Amino acid sequence: MASRELVHELRNLLAVVVNYCELIAEETGDPEAIKADLKEIRTAAERALDLTDHIPVPSRTPPQDPVSDS
Repeated sequence: MASRELVHELRNLLAVVVNYCELIAEETGDPEAIKADLKEIRTAAERALDLTDHIPVPSRTPPQDPVSDS
């Protein structure tokens, strides 16, 4: 997956989380609606976690000292 596509997909999933959180704040009197919104949040979060497997992670190998010409 290309970096741009990955970032786009993660942003979309985070928008889902934010929007459903806002819905929950408005639906405090309807437990079933809250439950459905929480399920959507969890689904989006799980998809975002899966996407992190595609993020290239730089090596943790420390850089080598350059060889001096002395």
